[in-house]
Amino acid sequence: MNLGFAKWIDRWLGRAACAALSAARTLREMVAARDSLVVGEPGRILLVKFWGLGNLVLLLPVFRALRLRYPRARIELLTLRRNRELLEGVEDLDALHLVNDRNLLTVAWSYLDALLRVRSRRPDLVVDFEQFARASALFAFLSGAPQTVGLDTPGQGRGRMFHARVPYDDARHTSGTFLDLARAAGVEQERYEPLPPPVFAADREAAGEVLRGTAGGPVFVLHPGSGDNFLGRRWAPGNFAALADHLLERHGGTAVLTGTAGEKGLVEEVRGAMARGDRAVNAAGRLGVRGLAALCGRAALVVSNDTAPVHLASALGRPVLGIYGPNTPVLYGPLSPGSVAFYHHTPCSPCLTNFNYKTSLCRMPVCIRSVTVGEVAAAADRVLGRAAAGGEPEPARVLVREIPERGDRR
Repeated sequence: MNLGFAKWIDRWLGRAACAALSAARTLREMVAARDSLVVGEPGRILLVKFWGLGNLVLLLPVFRALRLRYPRARIELLTLRRNRELLEGVEDLDALHLVNDRNLLTVAWSYLDALLRVRSRRPDLVVDFEQFARASALFAFLSGAPQTVGLDTPGQGRGRMFHARVPYDDARHTSGTFLDLARAAGVEQERYEPLPPPVFAADREAAGEVLRGTAGGPVFVLHPGSGDNFLGRRWAPGNFAALADHLLERHGGTAVLTGTAGEKGLVEEVRGAMARGDRAVNAAGRLGVRGLAALCGRAALVVSNDTAPVHLASALGRPVLGIYGPNTPVLYGPLSPGSVAFYHHTPCSPCLTNFNYKTSLCRMPVCIRSVTVGEVAAAADRVLGRAAAGGEPEPARVLVREIPERGDRR
């Protein structure tokens, strides 16, 4: 299903539905007996997060925190079917409810089917981790749960769907926002602690197959793609090629260029532009998400646009160089030691925010184009040199250049 069309439906039809249901809730609560508004410890918990594989990686330790807080509860997750591979191995989840987003008909059918199944065994608590989508807030409301928790993002009109509303803070890393929602649901943990994604023997074998026949030495994973939401998040292919050549000439080893099956052409463009393309592997479409995680776990360094590999590698404790521009690393920067996020803050950036449905009409992403190969290469040399000398990696940091006054991002 076209992502832009899905956002349009959620924005306009979802707004009307939220307004109507919130009015109905207000009237119901005005006449409800006070005792009926008090609930106890939950025995069934439903969590909701549709979009964003990287978001789900950030949620793994939050799932663990909820499991530790409610060890006897049955914890289920409502998500998109495309996320199944990562989540089927998560021990802290007892079941998945999957929405098929192939087209409008399958979305509507699977969403309704999931809602009917959830309502048949009504959850005691629903926690919605979506930052702006109204479809998740409506599901939480319609589930019939006596306690719902979600974000109250300004301008979205979705906060009234929840019993406990957590104010959205656009200056807080998303990991902290997710933990705030869990704390509103009863978790007492104060500090976010990353948790590695599940990786099994078959995934490690798949990663090993990608590296079969390479010359050995350090492995550098470079991810020039950006998923299906706004191609303006991509650093130029020529930049990735020049950086890969620098890493190979300076540090030896192998460059593995990753991407989805649909990004094979992009990845081959990068490899073709390299002077040392003979020491680069085009791995686009060859690994699932767990296999990609296994590969990142073997990497000396991961370089990626603002997308899922940043969070996979970061959760595995690997150093990440993340390239940002339309989105801000304040929300989605890597957290692992040794990591660096590059962000040139132009007057129009960030243009992808939780206030505008992560939608941008920009056709000239100066913000990400202005990040130079030289500054990324210098950071890479620093990280790799420190590791080779046996030194402790530096804390994750954000390198910002040009910080003018922000305009209205809504």
